[in-house]
Amino acid sequence: KFVLNSNFWLINIMHNFIFKKVSSKEEMDKSYAIRTKVFCEEQKISKEIEFDNLDHLCGHFLIFDSKKAIATARVRQKEKNLLKIERVAVLLEFRRLKVGSILIKNIIKHYINLDDNKSIFLHSQVAVADFYKTLNFISHGNEFFEDGISHIAMKYVKT
Repeated sequence: KFVLNSNFWLINIMHNFIFKKVSSKEEMDKSYAIRTKVFCEEQKISKEIEFDNLDHLCGHFLIFDSKKAIATARVRQKEKNLLKIERVAVLLEFRRLKVGSILIKNIIKHYINLDDNKSIFLHSQVAVADFYKTLNFISHGNEFFEDGISHIAMKYVKT
């Protein structure tokens, strides 16, 4: 990918995005750090709400750019075949680089490949619902507030 800098030189911006299921305390700490920065610092959500004592029930995922953790999400099983993607967070400087798409697509692939009978849903902040629509999520129901932020329920439609 090439971009023009202020001097109109072409600069090659190479990223080596790697998707990984969290498998160590060190990786979990990286996930927590991203969530703290995005939700607690940027969006002013309290740590008590963000860290809701449900993390031990979830699968956690990270995106790395080389060795730096830059995005995270967790997935919680709500019912036998129903999964909820939660706590999707991308560091500010990596937004608009398709990192969120890579994260969500790989999470879906991970779970659908394990069991095609799984259904996946999430509660999207209304401000980013169009992003999820590009990934085959459709909204259902009315908008609601979660932690003072407008949300909409969305479910994944398999293609």
